[in-house]
Amino acid sequence: MRWALETMDKSDIRLRVHQPYGVYEVAGLLRNSAGGLVHGQSIGSDETPLHRVMLHWINLPSIHSPTKLYHREGESWSWWTGRWRCQVGPWKLTLDRRQDHKRVWDVPGSEHNFVMTHVMEISRSDGEEFTATDLKPLQQALHFGTSFAFGRWVAPAAPVGIDSTGSIVWRQWANVFCHPGRNGSLAWLHYPNTHHLHDLVSCVYAAFADPDRSHTTRFLLSMATEANHAGRVEQRTMTIFSALELLSWVILKLTNGLSNTQYKQPGTSGRIRMLLEAASVDTSIDAARQPALTQFATTESSTGTSLDGPAAITKVRNRLVHPNAPQDEVYHLNGLVRDTWLLSRHYLNLLVLHWLGYSGSYQTILGPGGWAGDADPVPWAPQPPAST
Repeated sequence: MRWALETMDKSDIRLRVHQPYGVYEVAGLLRNSAGGLVHGQSIGSDETPLHRVMLHWINLPSIHSPTKLYHREGESWSWWTGRWRCQVGPWKLTLDRRQDHKRVWDVPGSEHNFVMTHVMEISRSDGEEFTATDLKPLQQALHFGTSFAFGRWVAPAAPVGIDSTGSIVWRQWANVFCHPGRNGSLAWLHYPNTHHLHDLVSCVYAAFADPDRSHTTRFLLSMATEANHAGRVEQRTMTIFSALELLSWVILKLTNGLSNTQYKQPGTSGRIRMLLEAASVDTSIDAARQPALTQFATTESSTGTSLDGPAAITKVRNRLVHPNAPQDEVYHLNGLVRDTWLLSRHYLNLLVLHWLGYSGSYQTILGPGGWAGDADPVPWAPQPPAST
């Protein structure tokens, strides 16, 4: 009987959901007789006045949460530092970390799985009501900005809207991008640095709230996050260069108003160099961290002076895309493709941050070396006055 059900063509189904505030039909996808999924949609109107919203975070690391939380079990009380508060634009955010986060954090990494690690309450700082439509830029900023910071998709999922009487009047069911939890070394923001995470999310929110920047922001942050994990290293490098080309076009052509000739004349490496120099980013190659790319930059130079970073990564990328032979001197140096991916990713991260107006700390991802948490201000950040 089960085999018969699984072979029936019933992929699209309608589910009737009974809620205290009404009965709703939602679209679903039946995968087999035992399960399926629900297409992204709202239960309740997106224009219903809300007093607060609860978000459930999936696979968020143990970010710094200095405020105490208390738990009572029988006559016993326990406490832990698990609450973080901040304000982003007109929104007041309160993020609570579960008490057993350290224990459950091992589950996603060991089982390639997912776990709810935090709960966030969102309300307006002025106490006024809002709608789910009003909330959308903040939801995007939290999802895309935090994922970009930690180098993998984390997910604020299953929001629940509550009105001024305390009744649930809105829910959103949707698939959201999320990677299995792990600390890893691909994060450019060290996870305890919540003051800089706050700065980043504030910048990303301002971009998503701007109709002229929201699409570009979503695309750039998506590509920057995907370039950490999706596919082989060569594919990741192609994704990064697509993002760099988009950023070059938006900044140099659309914002700075370069003519077609002025835009095309420097070539890809020249445009990347222009952006890096405007952001005060060093274009040299770190020989200690990227020995293969350093060797390549020296041997490929026709002037006696080694290629700089933009020229070297562009030359490797061009050989990957337009080889003159099946093995066009890219794989002859062990680690060259990896070094190219790391440096191009480093450039993309910094250029996106500069475009967003972020001025906090940055942890290098150029390769082995240093300690977790080693971070410096971004190159364009105002420098403190020298001591006398």
